[in-house]
Amino acid sequence: MLETSRERVKLLKAGISVKTIEKLYLNGNNFKTVNTPVLFELVEIDQEENHDCSLSCEASAEYCCT
Repeated sequence: MLETSRERVKLLKAGISVKTIEKLYLNGNNFKTVNTPVLFELVEIDQEENHDCSLSCEASAEYCCT
């Protein structure tokens, strides 16, 4: 389904939205989408207060599944 770009262009010209065409393409070709957003926590550092300190940063990612 919707294997060629010509088929997708015809749908666009017919007024079908890109999002709808995307869904049709994914569903028709048995694609599965995985949505796992990565959450970040922002940390504020005062440079004046910590000017003589060395700073070690650790990055971590937390995945949220619904």
